[in-house]
Amino acid sequence: MRRSNNMPTKRKKSSSSWQSDVRRVAAGIRKRVLEHTIRNNGGYLSQACSSAEIFASLYVKTMKLGATDRPLVPKPFPGVPGPDNPDYFTGAEFNGAKAPDLDRFFLSPAQYALVLYAALIETGRMAEEGLSQFNKDGSSVEMIGAEHSPGMETMTGSLGQGISQAAGVAMARKRQGDSGRVFLFMSDGEFQIGQTWEAIQAMAFHHLDNVIIYVDVNGFQCDGAMETVMNIEPLDKRLASFGCRVMRIKGHDIERLAKAGSLKPDGRPLVVLCDTDACKGIRVLKKRMPKMHYVRFASPEEKSWYAAVLNELCATDPPPAETRDERQGDKNDTTRHSSLVAGVPQGPEILSRVHAKNLVKWAADKPKVLVLSADLTSSTEIDLFRATYPDRFLSMGIAEQNMLSWASGLAREGFLPFVHTFAVFIYRRAYDQIAMSVAYSNLPVRMIGFLPGIMTPGGATHQAIEDVALMRSLPNMTVLDCGDATEVESVLKVMEKINGPVYVRMLRGEIPRLFATPMEFGRARVLTEGDDVTILSSGIMTEEAMRAVQVLQKRGISVQHMHVSTLKPFNDESVIAAIKRSKHGVITMENHTIIGGLGSIIAEHMAERGMAKKLVRIGLRDKFAHGASKGYLMRKYHMDAMALITEIEALTGRKLGITEGELKETYIAAVHSLAKAEAL
Repeated sequence: MRRSNNMPTKRKKSSSSWQSDVRRVAAGIRKRVLEHTIRNNGGYLSQACSSAEIFASLYVKTMKLGATDRPLVPKPFPGVPGPDNPDYFTGAEFNGAKAPDLDRFFLSPAQYALVLYAALIETGRMAEEGLSQFNKDGSSVEMIGAEHSPGMETMTGSLGQGISQAAGVAMARKRQGDSGRVFLFMSDGEFQIGQTWEAIQAMAFHHLDNVIIYVDVNGFQCDGAMETVMNIEPLDKRLASFGCRVMRIKGHDIERLAKAGSLKPDGRPLVVLCDTDACKGIRVLKKRMPKMHYVRFASPEEKSWYAAVLNELCATDPPPAETRDERQGDKNDTTRHSSLVAGVPQGPEILSRVHAKNLVKWAADKPKVLVLSADLTSSTEIDLFRATYPDRFLSMGIAEQNMLSWASGLAREGFLPFVHTFAVFIYRRAYDQIAMSVAYSNLPVRMIGFLPGIMTPGGATHQAIEDVALMRSLPNMTVLDCGDATEVESVLKVMEKINGPVYVRMLRGEIPRLFATPMEFGRARVLTEGDDVTILSSGIMTEEAMRAVQVLQKRGISVQHMHVSTLKPFNDESVIAAIKRSKHGVITMENHTIIGGLGSIIAEHMAERGMAKKLVRIGLRDKFAHGASKGYLMRKYHMDAMALITEIEALTGRKLGITEGELKETYIAAVHSLAKAEAL
């Protein structure tokens, strides 16, 4: 059995057995992730419980990786890859140097990144201080691991892509004559995804026996127990029927884990199914069953249970100090008002879970309305619908391509299917299905996409930055973008009158009420009137623009500010008229790339009419973003209120002297500008 050079020098000199090293590393992984969860009032804790022995066995015993002479400190976020970024790096260096005889490691479910970081620390590959950078603005230690994150070297996407990437690397290594193997860690939920089975089929066909896949079979996913969401068993028999060599073992048995990694290749890809306990070592987690995917403490009492467990695991260490936010407790108010700085009037009403309540109320007398979920039921606010109308709720598992074509079949038979998931998973994962199954036949499938644009710390895998461009290019498609609670409340009624498919950029959680009147299809809202500059904003960017406009008006700038919620079809002549009146030009603001979205829409209409006006587009400028808070990302990519001020100064030729401090006093609603970490 091959030993890896993975442990720090001081540990290699000790007389301890590899078994004791593995147990120590596994225990350390659980303790670190538990401590992190307590400090941050949330984390992917059950994943550490179920997979700690797998990671520990791989890094201590099984994989032959390049040695590291010291624990590495993660570097700051290097920017995204591109021809203008020669200094970009991946996180592969934490796994040591690459060589033909050394193994390679790939992490497919990027939400396990926290577990991987803890494993790197426990095996002396990453400095302890690295974990303090987790999910911080400007850090490479992202919550949803990216290819620049420690221990990773590819962007494995939104589940199901890591296996194909690892298979491609394995084939390349075979062709090059490398003796080193390719190890892949997967979650059991990924076997609900079609691409996983396509990859398994191809690996068996091409006899890639240099691939070893370890699967954490803990039986839980975002929506609960897998057997109630979309059952995948008998997984071992299914894999064997595809031509895999399969071992099914207890995932906490380190002897069996190590034995699996020592098997001689036999021409088949090896899949090691590790049946694990999602509460291993932290039994208090059982109280959360079946909601195990992400731990966020509901009360100080619940948090104290976990602190007690940590004290037991690490008796000599003091419990982690609470942050100021944690001491304030959990705020579950349904409706409140945003508080501003002293002496400034309160902002607008803030409402919580608007879509959840509105959908249940709207669908009460509509038995043909069916709601489809892709394992994000609570995250897309349809848990209330499921509880109220369980016979009209369809759990489709992590299988968006199938879900969209399935919805088309329902629509053909007179039902009104509402597909819910994160926006990226709708259009990126199922674009061909949307085009051929839904749009071509003009079927009334309603696609509700959450987390549009860069409003999530989940990074590039979760940020829908090009959805408008893609969806509006499809014939028959209607595209709507909600900007506040009032529009979330009224968008369902707007959709009722639309013949054909509709894609909605939806808001969730706490949302400000900025508008007094419902969304009007095909008509932009006039928020302020003026003739110096026209500002056209959509979605959450309207809130940023409103902040800036208040200050601009005090400086004597006459602003025509209009909020655009109907992005396709777009034929609003009131917008064109406003642009014609503008002395200095027009500025568009969108939570989207500047290619193909609102800015492109306006540019197309101006060009067709021969309008000789200056157009400035504010949005993401032809690049991917990364995981960080929304406020940080908006500043970094020049998409916030100050960016608008700067562009107004350039258009008008006036220096207005507006400061960040002045803008802070005009917050419309701090909730959108101060993003918190989310369960993704």
